[in-house]
Amino acid sequence: MSATLTPSARHQRHATAAEQGELAVELRTSAAEFQTCQWDALVDADDGFYTSHLWICSLEKVHGLQPVLAATEAGRLTGLLPTWTNTEPSGSNLFGLPGMTNELIAVPSEQTLWLGPRRATATTITCARGVVRPRALRALMEAACRLAADRGLAGAVWPYLTGAHALEAAASHPGAQAVLHTADTSVTVPDDGMRGLEATAGSKHRKQWRRERALFARSGSVEWAALTPEVCTRIAPLLAATREKYGAQVGTAQMRRTLEAQRSSGLGDRAAVALARTRDDDTIRAAAVFYRHGTTLYGRYWGADGKAPPYAYFTLTLYEAVDWAGRHGLRRLHLSVPPTAAKLSRGAQTTPLALVYLPTAPDTRIDPRALHQHNRRTAQEWNPDSDREAWARWTSRGMG
Repeated sequence: MSATLTPSARHQRHATAAEQGELAVELRTSAAEFQTCQWDALVDADDGFYTSHLWICSLEKVHGLQPVLAATEAGRLTGLLPTWTNTEPSGSNLFGLPGMTNELIAVPSEQTLWLGPRRATATTITCARGVVRPRALRALMEAACRLAADRGLAGAVWPYLTGAHALEAAASHPGAQAVLHTADTSVTVPDDGMRGLEATAGSKHRKQWRRERALFARSGSVEWAALTPEVCTRIAPLLAATREKYGAQVGTAQMRRTLEAQRSSGLGDRAAVALARTRDDDTIRAAAVFYRHGTTLYGRYWGADGKAPPYAYFTLTLYEAVDWAGRHGLRRLHLSVPPTAAKLSRGAQTTPLALVYLPTAPDTRIDPRALHQHNRRTAQEWNPDSDREAWARWTSRGMG
């Protein structure tokens, strides 16, 4: 099912360029209406895991259908933009606008149309490359603004884009603004894994990493496994308990459904699971779930109980993951938000993440001076050298 989005009079001027290029945007009911190859042809080869077709379809199996704005030109699919409804408390720092932006945007989350994959903390623009890309992106942004207006919402917001992609999206629409709100973390993986990573570190950090790995190895062991039904059953309680500890309302049953949905959608074939046991029994005490996409290994889920070996978190999510990625020819380990000092002291680099804010009423745009001050102040939190370098030029290569 789909619905063609026709511009209202107050948005007519923003649709002119799309109309001249015979570009149309439809609101489709679900990502499942598209073929995987058709969808993924528009997805970034390395950075687009959370916008991939299998990821979004697996989410739909658990959380329900996610409507998608689809742009076509001359019958060819040129751009995709999922939409979703957010019920996160406004004070949340992950998906509550006031909390994400230090009150720069005070609109409650439920009064905004959210764009991108549901609850993804890393996302990308899903549009064709070349001359069609600016037209497709502009049309999708305008369609999102109209859709929000038709629903009586205050605007649309597209969070967790890299700084470069947020600036590109904001530049495509005269009403949009890019708001820096956090930073991503990742590790560049050498061919020889941790051995190569240690060679790039100072003596203090190198000794710290080796000490933590040795302390873990005294009482624990690591095994890598596929996302089998047995593994899903054994790790679901660990993952659910840890997520609930940090505020996510996820029970064991829902966590198991999430993992099984990934298996049934085919996403499980890209998964690799690191399991930690103590040496005195065969019980799995900690687990970390990763997914391969292009040359990147994405860390998504972590869980442990009170008897996990010391430093199990860093051993599984970073040290062992770097070695595993190196053995399998991968070049980057994605650790996601937030950019904690603990991650940075263990070899991670940061990349700025920004949201694109598109209010339905032009007079509710953020004051440009306040926006500039916010972006500069936030950039300096993650990169103290940003006073000499605008955050717009702080590229996806990251800053150490």
